Amino acid sequence: MLKVKGMRDASPGKRLFVIEKDGEPAPPEDLERVAAIAGRLLGENELPGEFGVFDVGLLVLNVRVSERTFFHDGIVFAALDAVNNPEKNPTISQPAV
Repeated sequence: MLKVKGMRDASPGKRLFVIEKDGEPAPPEDLERVAAIAGRLLGENELPGEFGVFDVGLLVLNVRVSERTFFHDGIVFAALDAVNNPEKNPTISQPAV
């Protein structure tokens, strides 16, 4: 199970999310899935920015601090829920047919 263990600003345009899987830093392939879903949610909500993998256990949000809202953090948690339990969150975890 993926969990956010912390978040911090790395620079005015970068926010890092520390993510673990079963007590270890989350592998890049899991973070790529989270980033893809989070990016989709940004687009659907017309929010600026983009998510990506920064390093093992680190998801990055690239967006100026002046454009960032609390919704950006919430999107990370929604994307984690979709990756952890896709059956519970089919709307955001399944591609459009």
